[in-house]
Amino acid sequence: MRLLPSEETRLLLFLAAELARKRRDRGLALTQAEATALIADEVCEAARDGRSYAEVEAFGYTVLGESDVLEGVAEAVPKIEVEPLFADGHRLVVLHDPIRRDGPRVAEPVEPEWLGDGVALEVVNEGEVPVGVTSHFHFFETNRTLRFDRAAAWGLRLAIAPGAKVVFNPAEPLTVRLVPIAGARIVRGHGGLVDGPLDADGALDEALALARMRGYRGA
Repeated sequence: MRLLPSEETRLLLFLAAELARKRRDRGLALTQAEATALIADEVCEAARDGRSYAEVEAFGYTVLGESDVLEGVAEAVPKIEVEPLFADGHRLVVLHDPIRRDGPRVAEPVEPEWLGDGVALEVVNEGEVPVGVTSHFHFFETNRTLRFDRAAAWGLRLAIAPGAKVVFNPAEPLTVRLVPIAGARIVRGHGGLVDGPLDADGALDEALALARMRGYRGA
């Protein structure tokens, strides 16, 4: 069985969360890593169950309380970011003070730090919730609610530092900078629109046709 990197990461999160569950069930107070893994895993499973974004976000604040963790852990977990799979694709869920609070808090927007000029594209999130895109992701395949020139983004990624992320808030246009994906330029398991070499004959046309069929904006 071949697992994609994202699937391997999900399994590691589940294993860490399962260990936290067993320790909590034995009456042990959780560490920072255990608490973070447990909340993130429960959020992912809630989305997988078919709940709405609002329901999943609200549920995330109910998973743990301060009595479930070691002293100081609640303060040490000011934010948890996770991208669970919803019915319409992966979406970013951000929980602020998830152990000390009973509801969501809106985060202040952060201006991305672009590394070089790259290709400039204006992006508009036409969905109802924020969408986060990481540095490594093939931008052509980002969430279908983002409207931009998909063809112009073929074979490109965000020009930001490794591990960084750009958040697109609903109805707020944002101009991004994109640079070519380096190396062998083989993409698998991102948005499900590409499964092979980016530079193969006909790859772009096939991906655009699939994107249009699946309702990706700007395709």
